[in-house]
This record gives sequence, structure tokens and C-alpha cells, in this order.
Amino acid sequence: MGRILRLTLSEDVVTAIDFGSPTPGKILINNAGTVDVRIGYERTDVRSTGGSNQFFTLNAGVQYIFDVGPEIGFLAQNQQLFLNSPDGDCVVEVWVANNM
Repeated sequence: MGRILRLTLSEDVVTAIDFGSPTPGKILINNAGTVDVRIGYERTDVRSTGGSNQFFTLNAGVQYIFDVGPEIGFLAQNQQLFLNSPDGDCVVEVWVANNM
């Protein structure tokens, strides 16, 4: 089971999402858009102006897969992650696959 999310990111509008999972599983994050997406732990990290440069970039057309769970993996387990598409509108697809 799990859940599938399709996030439409507007240009330079920061969006928060909770990737935490109460049971072991996987998360697939896919940048289905044509522009890069910034992902960080704080809202100010991913802003296009005045950001702290503490983010990683999910390049256009790239997928990442992470192990997740209460004690598994390194993705944010107890907090939200913030996403921003500073160069244009974008779609990010997220699949949380677990035994919920």
C-alpha cells in the first residue's frame, strides 16, 4: 500500500511535505518537470533569494529512491522537507510505498 502524491510546484513558491513513514518501506521521488527542484530542511534553505544554500537539487527528469521507516534511512523522519522550483513551474511525483 502507501500513497502517491503529485505536487504541482509554482515558480518560487516553497511547498512543505512530510516524508516520514511509520513502517519500513521505500519512497520514490520523481522530477517530472523540465526545471530543477531544490529540496531542504528549512523553508529559507530553498528560496531563490536570500537562501542559505543548504539544499540539494533534484534535476529535471531524475528519480531518487530512499529506504524509509521509523529507524531506517536518512531522509527526514521527524520533520518536513521543503521543495521549491525557482526557475519555473514543475511537477514532482512522490510514491510512498509501505505497509500502512
